[in-house]
Amino acid sequence: MPKEKILAIVVTCAAVIAVIVLAVMLNSTSNKFKQTQAELTATKATLQTTETAKANLEKELTETQATLAKTQATLTKTHSELTQTQEILQNASEAARKITAERNTLQQDKSALEREKESLREKLTEIESELQRIRVQSQRSITAIQEKFKDTVGAVLDDAGRLKLDVKGKILFETGKATLSPEGKTLLDAISKEVLLNTHYADYAVRVEGHTDNAPIGGSELRNWNLSTERAIAAVKYLQVHAGVDAQRLAATGYAFYKPIDTADTPEAKAKNRRIEIILVPPQDFLSELLTSLQKVMVSIEVEETQ
Repeated sequence: MPKEKILAIVVTCAAVIAVIVLAVMLNSTSNKFKQTQAELTATKATLQTTETAKANLEKELTETQATLAKTQATLTKTHSELTQTQEILQNASEAARKITAERNTLQQDKSALEREKESLREKLTEIESELQRIRVQSQRSITAIQEKFKDTVGAVLDDAGRLKLDVKGKILFETGKATLSPEGKTLLDAISKEVLLNTHYADYAVRVEGHTDNAPIGGSELRNWNLSTERAIAAVKYLQVHAGVDAQRLAATGYAFYKPIDTADTPEAKAKNRRIEIILVPPQDFLSELLTSLQKVMVSIEVEETQ
């Protein structure tokens, strides 16, 4: 067999083998490609699932961060409220301590007020008793004076226990003069004996007040002042020098026409206003005012207690 034919057979066989090998390789490669495609598809699906899971996780993370932020804000607010509550509790505790201290102080003050009230009650009782004694004694003197001097001397007892003797000016002095008349001297002697030197009034001050009517003397109102004062002084001097009244008990004051007892513009009213007043002031002259003050204090204390 010729070489060319053998060579052709060999080439053909080689070609066939090559084709077979190539076919086998192609089939294997096709199978691997299919397998790779399947794996790629699976990988893409896994990747898609992973991306979806990632998106969901990111969404959940965002929501979690928002929730965390709200929780932090709530926590901050709660902490602030807790701080305020602690301050309120501290203030309330301090206020409670103050209230307790004030309550104790008020209780002490109340006890002190009770003691003061009791002391004031005793003083009130004592003052009222003394004033009553003065009024009773003075009322007896008024009755005796009215019986003794009839229409020449008026006697009045005021709320403070002062005994006021009203002596008509024309009995003691001549019109427009400050010199005591004989009748006036006799009357002052009698008043001294019956009242001023009476043992019941030994410690009473004697205040002599001069008064005129409202007719200007010699056309000058100043002379009314002079006359009223001079008459009071004349009476005081006589009581001291001739009637034996202790000078330390005596005082003289002139009021001109500024304290009338009758404001009518009649001769009768003017006659009433021309007068000398002899006022016996008890050593407890302050008792009436003190009594009023104490009564006000008592009312004030009772008001405080109700509060």
